Amino acid sequence: MATRRLRDARPLPVQLADQVRQRISDGDWEPGHRLPSEQQLADEYGVSRATVRSALRRLAESGLLRVRQGAGTFVTSHRDGIRTGLQDLRSTSRIIAEQGYTCQVVYRLREHRQATEDEVRRLDSTGPLRVIALQRSFLADGEVVAFEHDLINAEALPDTADPADITGSVFDHLEPFGLLPAQAVARVHAVHDASVGWGPVRPETPLYVCLDQVHYLPSGAPITWSRTWFVEDKFEFVLVRSR
Repeated sequence: MATRRLRDARPLPVQLADQVRQRISDGDWEPGHRLPSEQQLADEYGVSRATVRSALRRLAESGLLRVRQGAGTFVTSHRDGIRTGLQDLRSTSRIIAEQGYTCQVVYRLREHRQATEDEVRRLDSTGPLRVIALQRSFLADGEVVAFEHDLINAEALPDTADPADITGSVFDHLEPFGLLPAQAVARVHAVHDASVGWGPVRPETPLYVCLDQVHYLPSGAPITWSRTWFVEDKFEFVLVRSR
């Protein structure tokens, strides 16, 4: 008999993947821990083994789990570093925390300003545009893993919106306003640039993987433009390719 039920309208594998993520984040299953078998999870959540298999595959593709043939499915351990996929739209802070690290977001800049011509074009606007500009770094267990520049279309927010209220995930900040992005168009490229990063935590070798993306609302309207520079040996992106 199922002891945990999946109740919302999303596909069952998506719901189950979120449940497993949450249990890992809550510390129920720590890094290196072997998950219950497919059948045990199917019984616990009242779903089929195919649903369990699909959910675990999503999490393995995102780097949160590792499947070892003949041994089972394990939570990714610290020594494996931070691994994630590019297919799921998730905040950097949440990815770090889900993999067992203490995530700290350090802000260098939070301000209202007018967008530049290039920024107006990126956010698909035809005239003057107010934005909230952010510059911040992400630390995992005290070690910098990424630097980020964010622009939020302030025209979509209430006039009282204060950049100082943004302390963690931009997605979490936008959700109460009904502005949660539904998709993003991203470009990935390698960067060797000493001007990226700041402060004493900046890596000696300025080699990064840059994720340049515009986030879109369900209506198709752009809401944010972000550029995230991941320190080369701290983040690994996993892509599953098939014919």
